[in-house]
Amino acid sequence: MKKNFLFGLFATAMLLLTTACQKEADLGLNTGEDGLVTINLSTPEMATRAYSDGTMATRLQYAVYDAEGNYLPALTVTDATINLKTKVELQLTTGNEYTLVFWAGAPTAPYTVDFANKKMTVDYPADLVSNREDLDAFYRDTTFTVTGRMSVDLHLYRPFAQLNIGTNDYDEAKSAGYEPTKSYVKVTQLGDVLNLWNDKVEGTDAVISFDYATIPTGETFPVAGYEYLAMNYLLVDSEKEVVDIEFGYTESDATVAKTRTVGSVPVQRNYRTNIYGQLLTSDVDINVEIKPEYKEPAYEADALYHAAAFGGEVTLTEDV
Repeated sequence: MKKNFLFGLFATAMLLLTTACQKEADLGLNTGEDGLVTINLSTPEMATRAYSDGTMATRLQYAVYDAEGNYLPALTVTDATINLKTKVELQLTTGNEYTLVFWAGAPTAPYTVDFANKKMTVDYPADLVSNREDLDAFYRDTTFTVTGRMSVDLHLYRPFAQLNIGTNDYDEAKSAGYEPTKSYVKVTQLGDVLNLWNDKVEGTDAVISFDYATIPTGETFPVAGYEYLAMNYLLVDSEKEVVDIEFGYTESDATVAKTRTVGSVPVQRNYRTNIYGQLLTSDVDINVEIKPEYKEPAYEADALYHAAAFGGEVTLTEDV
């Protein structure tokens, strides 16, 4: 009886040991053997529906490159869907280094992504108008070595500056018999090509005309007490640049536009630049400020998109 009892204990122990080893083997496979990489993508989310809430950028495109920068077209996807968040799964080789490039934009946006040549080109249409929220888009590249089955959280950022123009005297202008309904913006574009490999903007400077469009309503201007006259996105580098801006507004296409110009306006990728003042009823000071808060505070430690701290407010003390 003792032998049978001991044998039974031995058999039970072996069964438990075998089961434990199988679980350890499965756990090892899940953490470091098969090279399945899961990328959890997200774009910055706004608390309420507003300009730049990211909901227009629903078309996701991405590509994979090896350690030498060679394009791997078999892993390229150009028609995926993202709604602020999505998951991408890639079967890659354990021990190898890869670079992934992601682009998310609206299907109607005039952006052409050429992963083979590592470029994104802006091709504005002849009928380009102001206040187009579908020009918002998001981008990110990342490089890592595959250590086995991995899960990576990756946030996408804008390669654009958002240019906002606002005023606080709509009611006064209306009382005086003037009620603008449309606005336009002309601005120096600092190149029309984004190099997806080194994050630099390339191409030649050109004046881009965002033609008349209905003035935004129902959107909250970033500075309290002001309302939108115009909003546009500009392709710019990660370092602060300055541009010259002309903007105007009119009651209808048939009336003569009222125009203003502001020179040396600071802009930077993934930052807001706000131009605001009492613009409709008198030639007074115009405030120009760049708002780094547009860049999500939670991602400030990201070296790729981290910018040197700058900002504040610049007041133009002469009439424009």
